[in-house]
Amino acid sequence: MNSELDILMELIVKSSHIVALTGAGISTNSGIPDFRGPNGLYRGNNEFEKLFSIEYFREHPNFFYSNFNEMFHKIKNANPNKGHMFLKKLEDMGKLKVIITQNIDGLHKKAGNTNVIELHGNLEKFICISCYHLIENDTEQYKKAIDKMSNKDVPHCEKCNGILKPDVVFFGEYVHDLEKALTEVQKADLLLTIGTSLVVYPASTLPSYIDEKAKLVIINREPTPYDEKAKVVLYEDIDVIADKLKIL
Repeated sequence: MNSELDILMELIVKSSHIVALTGAGISTNSGIPDFRGPNGLYRGNNEFEKLFSIEYFREHPNFFYSNFNEMFHKIKNANPNKGHMFLKKLEDMGKLKVIITQNIDGLHKKAGNTNVIELHGNLEKFICISCYHLIENDTEQYKKAIDKMSNKDVPHCEKCNGILKPDVVFFGEYVHDLEKALTEVQKADLLLTIGTSLVVYPASTLPSYIDEKAKLVIINREPTPYDEKAKVVLYEDIDVIADKLKIL
């Protein structure tokens, strides 16, 4: 373990353009459950597959709003942990240039990172699935939508009466800013993947686009399809790694 940590520290020191790709595993210590980990929401639970299916949502929006309310407030009230602050410190050092995240929790921005690509969106907006009207955070319409959700009721668009959904990517929808993310990965001299299983398409393809001279580091509790291609693989919690590196 120490030798791997030493190599990781050396890579960080020598790198000038780090890109981080993060998944649900970086936020579990903030109290947000992951999806595919050992205790993930999807393990043996088909109901959660339905929860984020756009086709199922269109037909049964009440199912989503009856089941997502508690998770919504848990995510909105969560705070950044050592893993998030580790990446903030790398940005402060001038090393980390961008974070590409699959998470919808907004914790990288809460931690103070300034260049974050949220592939799956976030919970700061609602969107109408009929007219695509966007409802921004801190507006009266947003507050009304939250109130509806808190009552496990379905919020509707004030423009066309269509169904509102949080502006996050469901299964069956296109991710946000994929081309931008791909461009950033290609600029990296070091790609840190943290807390992601690297199996969810299309984010799972991003590590395959790094420059041939760039290095790949994987920090995840379980093996990933890219482990053999990585310079460093650490099956460890990012908070533990951050403590051992003493960067914070």
